[in-house]
Amino acid sequence: AEAEPAPPAQGREASSQPSSSAGVADYADAELILLDLLHAPTGSYLSSLATVMARIEQLAHVLAWARVPEGAADDREAAGACAPDGSTLALVQCPRLKLSFEARRGPDGELRLYSLDHADIFVTNGGRFQSTVHLLEGMPHSLLLEHAYNGELLVLLPAHLPVRPGIETAPFSTELVLDRSDAWLAELENAYYIYKIHVSLSFLASTTLASALCLLLLRYLHRDYASVVALVDTVSSDTVLSHEEDMILQFLHSGRHDVDHHPDAHACRLKISFVMLDAPVKLPWVLTAEMAHYIAKLSQVSANCRLSAEEELALLNTCIVDVADPRFRKAPVTIYQVILCKNRRAQLRAEAAGTRACLVETPVRRRSSTWIRQWDSSLTTFDGPRLHKFLGELQMKFVHTRVLALDGVVSLVQALNAPKGAPAPTIAQGGFLLLYCLLQGSTEVKLVADNCGVSLATMLLPLYGDSTERSLLHSILLTLARKPLLGPFLPEFVDTRKHNRREVFVGIAPGDDGTEAPLGTLIKNVLHELLALSRPSGDATRAAVQRRMLQRRVDVLTKERMFGFGGGGWGVWGGG
Repeated sequence: AEAEPAPPAQGREASSQPSSSAGVADYADAELILLDLLHAPTGSYLSSLATVMARIEQLAHVLAWARVPEGAADDREAAGACAPDGSTLALVQCPRLKLSFEARRGPDGELRLYSLDHADIFVTNGGRFQSTVHLLEGMPHSLLLEHAYNGELLVLLPAHLPVRPGIETAPFSTELVLDRSDAWLAELENAYYIYKIHVSLSFLASTTLASALCLLLLRYLHRDYASVVALVDTVSSDTVLSHEEDMILQFLHSGRHDVDHHPDAHACRLKISFVMLDAPVKLPWVLTAEMAHYIAKLSQVSANCRLSAEEELALLNTCIVDVADPRFRKAPVTIYQVILCKNRRAQLRAEAAGTRACLVETPVRRRSSTWIRQWDSSLTTFDGPRLHKFLGELQMKFVHTRVLALDGVVSLVQALNAPKGAPAPTIAQGGFLLLYCLLQGSTEVKLVADNCGVSLATMLLPLYGDSTERSLLHSILLTLARKPLLGPFLPEFVDTRKHNRREVFVGIAPGDDGTEAPLGTLIKNVLHELLALSRPSGDATRAAVQRRMLQRRVDVLTKERMFGFGGGGWGVWGGG
């Protein structure tokens, strides 16, 4: 059974809260009863009132007062006598926002909430045309107001802190989370802003720089970049910003928002930087880095968001365009970004001078990795004693699987791309067996249709932490990555242990001749066959190994075609 809703009244008292508004002062001596908006019956007037007021303030900070009916003996009787249609509603207050509304009927007899802080203005839904709704997009915590006599529309916007959190499944989300804590409101001079809607219903008019910055912030978080560019001129300043204005400006690039690398977002931040050039203010972003990102994405920037050549030159003159600039040592910018800005400035200056050519500077090219072209010859240096010593110290953890699914590939890539300082997988601690099985074909990876195990292993090999160290294991894997057709002919890794079948494999089984150490057996066989292939043509050992490798491959393909199973398939021949 459902619990009955709590009574809509919490207590009766004579409201005597001080206020500068004459309208509120009229209720100083009136006997009012506080209504419970949280437990208002569904579909009632109080429930509708709670829904409206929850847009601008938490219900815990909304006080709805009703007139006490005449003849009520106590609070319970007074609460029961309150009309459910709201006819006894007298006053609605939001103390933190310093807002008060009076409930009274208009000329048409409809009950409305009239502001006691702004004359003849009431909360309305009558002005919600399609163009008006478009203006309110990205402002979920606003109220639409209307002037009782001239029909002018206004928007009331509480100064709550809007945060756009990052959502992995929706990278371009515009959802906002409002921080309604007292700490933010206490830092502001105004707890709310009022915007007039132009008679054309095409834009909102700001009355202060703080309100303009707040509107620009909301448009920016809503990813409405064209509107941000249109509002940039309204936040232009050449004086010191107030504490409230500076807080809003700094919050444009706060770490609490998801990072916005959209090309138009860079353009918007640069537009704001341009109109703030003469103001003694510290921008929340690095101007040189923003300009470099903008230049790199210039072909993707919308036409209505692009900077003019004059604006770009003005900003580039304040950017770091030379590594000899003392600011370069402390600024979080790269040499590439500095040279990009320098070359763009040279291009714009040449175009302004009417020339069709200019000198540009190219950064020193980083030395590319040659890991797959530079062969590791360590496997040719292992003789019997050295190999026995190496296998005696070898130990790794591995779980063999015939098919590596997508989630396993993702987990492996994430582990290999772990931040610096975090433990990373190594070849010597288990990566060798996984990569060998992928290159040999006994482990398949079918992300779409064909087996791509060889390609995946080739890409993962340089990501392991010890891939740059010369070792026997690395030399074997690098040989197979360089010669992908060779892998399917090599022996398959098979766990031949009869006892102690753990996930840890060793090179030499303690107290045994090595038959219970499949890892060591595999390495010795692979090393023997690879070295035999390097012998001169016509050598008896080489010929015997070639016949054994060919027979091994024929057996695998025969089983695969006859019974539908086997260690790999033709797909590995082409590298996946």
